Amino acid sequence: MDKENLIDSAVKDEQLAEERRQHPRAIFAYPVEFKIFCGNPVTFDGFLEDISRSGACLTFKDKYGRLNFDKVGNSQLRLSLSMPEGNNVIILAQIKWFKKIPKTVSYKIGIEFQYVENWQLEVIENLIGMKNKDHNMMWNLWKQYTESSERDRWKK
Repeated sequence: MDKENLIDSAVKDEQLAEERRQHPRAIFAYPVEFKIFCGNPVTFDGFLEDISRSGACLTFKDKYGRLNFDKVGNSQLRLSLSMPEGNNVIILAQIKWFKKIPKTVSYKIGIEFQYVENWQLEVIENLIGMKNKDHNMMWNLWKQYTESSERDRWKK
């Protein structure tokens, strides 16, 4: 398949995915930590690439090949969101799809939120509402998150 047809195919796939979604997605990068429960549970740092009331797309790197992708489909995932107040919000999800980004050690995972309570839904809606707002706050959160992650690693 030539490059032009490949791009057209990717655009069509994205349009079909948009038609299947229950809620519109907000597209922006937000740092997260998550644990995938398939075989041996594995924890990663990554980014929410987009988010809606019902799910999200996560982007992350698996530099050391810790994740067994043969067992990822329909696995459970625990997503940890660091909030500006310093609290972590945990949301459970199920993996709906995953793919490797060619020529990298990066991956994308599509998740559907599971067992979401009203207060968790409010957190998700607040994230969606932040999409075009204070990006400095986002980077401050990232800095806070990476510093706390580093401290947690030393404690273990």
